[in-house]
Amino acid sequence: MYKIGIISDVHDWHTDQIESSLKKRKCKITRIFFEDLIFSFKKNQINFFNNKNLNKLDGIWVRFINSGSTEEITTKLTILHLFTEYKIYVHNSADVIEKTVDKVRCTGLLRVNGFLTPDTYVWFEKKKTFFPKGVKKILVKPIFGSQGKNIFMINKPDDLKRTEITGGVFYVQEFINSEKKNIYSDIRILVSNHKIVSAMERESRHFITNVYQGAKCKKISINKKLRSLASKISKQFNLGYAGIDIKIDKDKFSVLEINSVPSWKALQKIEKINISEVLVNDFLKKVKCRK
Repeated sequence: MYKIGIISDVHDWHTDQIESSLKKRKCKITRIFFEDLIFSFKKNQINFFNNKNLNKLDGIWVRFINSGSTEEITTKLTILHLFTEYKIYVHNSADVIEKTVDKVRCTGLLRVNGFLTPDTYVWFEKKKTFFPKGVKKILVKPIFGSQGKNIFMINKPDDLKRTEITGGVFYVQEFINSEKKNIYSDIRILVSNHKIVSAMERESRHFITNVYQGAKCKKISINKKLRSLASKISKQFNLGYAGIDIKIDKDKFSVLEINSVPSWKALQKIEKINISEVLVNDFLKKVKCRK
């Protein structure tokens, strides 16, 4: 019997699904809220005041990390790093989350390792007058953000000057139009243990195609080329599981981002297989490999 912790800022439908599937496999589950943790460093070990057995877990599933101050986010990631020091399998690890949650780092790693992304520009706020030459439309995105929030489309330099950003750094990508007129779309691929679990196309009349922003989704089958791309990205980033967002531009696949703490509730509504069961099976294989 494995002792598993599910750690998150918010426990929701996803935690319920994970816990239910794990209990079917006779696992003992501990729900952990980051904000509840109080810990100390004494006598060459970490002591958790609210649960003295946390450093004896076999595996930890990271569900959701809220936005917050630099100190809050880095401390949460440090907690995950420290669990790894205890040889506890963390799904996904702090290393993986750090490489994917930071859009600048994620895009840079994709590009230097040969994966296509939309042309991307990064500069500090003091250079607010910069606008990429020859580019018609750009998307200004928060470096740390999710669910399509705080993304702006800009098509002229004067609008860029008036754009308020978070954190003092501009992260800008060239906008890729969809082939369908007045319909914007992209693809979300859910991967687990480097294989494809399911995929959906997201469509919207708004340029933001996130489901939480009202986009409609439909299940799709992906071809061999796209399947291979998703698998290679998963291996490159050492993903336990993740959502990979891809834009199809004619015959090219541009990687928009990688979500290392993905939701799958919307995908489950259009998928026949029980996604949580697949994810939990793959997770326990990882835990077993650590024993």
